[in-house]
Amino acid sequence: MGPLVSSCIIDTNILIYHLAGVLTDQAEAILADALKSGSYISIITRIELLGWRKHSPDSLKAAEALLQSISEIPLHEEIVRLCISFRQSYPIKLPDAIIAATAQHAKVPLMTRNMTDFEQVPELKMVDPFSQITNQ
Repeated sequence: MGPLVSSCIIDTNILIYHLAGVLTDQAEAILADALKSGSYISIITRIELLGWRKHSPDSLKAAEALLQSISEIPLHEEIVRLCISFRQSYPIKLPDAIIAATAQHAKVPLMTRNMTDFEQVPELKMVDPFSQITNQ
């Protein structure tokens, strides 16, 4: 049996659930497969995950260690252009638009629990590891 999910952009909420230990066994397996397949995060995910003001010293260390194991796609002109286009065309928050633009630029789906945050971007492919719902 091949991987459940290939390379993707991992949304912040999936990493938060992983660190909190609340992913289902299926979702953990899907995340593990995605990480083995060389998945990525957006720079926004690093900012959101590390910028949470309620981190304990231990949870911050765990978040930093997790991020060290995932490649980050930096913000650059094509992602900025896509983000602007999404913001002009759809009712989407700026951080979500950056994450969606990063996934679109990388030509990979977005792994997220919050599919409704991104559903207004019809060209974006997504997968929810909790339900294995995909719009691919």
